[in-house]
Amino acid sequence: MARPLPNPNLDWPIPLAAVELIANSEGLRLHAYRCPAGLPTIGWGQTKGVTMGMVWTKEQADEDLCATLRERADEVLSVCTDKPSPYELGAMVSLQYNIGHGNFRKSSVLKAHNRNDPQSASRAFSLWNQATVNGVRQELRGLTARRAAEGALYLRPADDAPELRMPQAVAPQSSVAKSPIIQSGAVAVVAGSASVLGEVKEHLGVVGGVAASARTVIVDTLGIPVSALAPMLLVVVGGVVVWNRWKQRIKGWA
Repeated sequence: MARPLPNPNLDWPIPLAAVELIANSEGLRLHAYRCPAGLPTIGWGQTKGVTMGMVWTKEQADEDLCATLRERADEVLSVCTDKPSPYELGAMVSLQYNIGHGNFRKSSVLKAHNRNDPQSASRAFSLWNQATVNGVRQELRGLTARRAAEGALYLRPADDAPELRMPQAVAPQSSVAKSPIIQSGAVAVVAGSASVLGEVKEHLGVVGGVAASARTVIVDTLGIPVSALAPMLLVVVGGVVVWNRWKQRIKGWA
């Protein structure tokens, strides 16, 4: 059975696709109930002014959602220094409706949007997919799905845009090895390693052979010059950068 959707003929402040995304995520309840956080809730996820025992009609729920989204859209627009397209606005309103205006104002989504970086903004929606359940913070599939839908909606071209004509020849996924982040991390590792070896070589004199040098490094570890610490740190940081980038690719989001 199809889930109910809000009346499409109301004067919605955001595209109907965004309204339906929010409605499908929130669900419709016409009798007040307590949400998982214990708040009295009714309609399409409304908590403001709700008390237990309240009963609404669907028309009331739809009109309340429309009025609430108008307020939320105004709040989102008030912190956008780069004017959003209708779909960008709809996606950000959906996120703000779910996480609250305080969190939205500090979000990477808004920061990327305001610097006119739509690809980063779209990816940043996925950062808001965790909640605390039974005292444990964890990723939730429902939130992950909603964030993915919002990120896709954010990138949706205007209905009459030529970008809607999809190319049939799509480039393969980029190689991790060609990632600027991977390359910069590798450079850090190589540079740091070379510097560390140079420092150790200078410190040991490299005269007594490999075995003697290894013994000296192990026995006299604390005698390594302080100047070698920075290159060693460079190796560690570079290695961490490369490892984290690989983990991101394995998880499918970088």
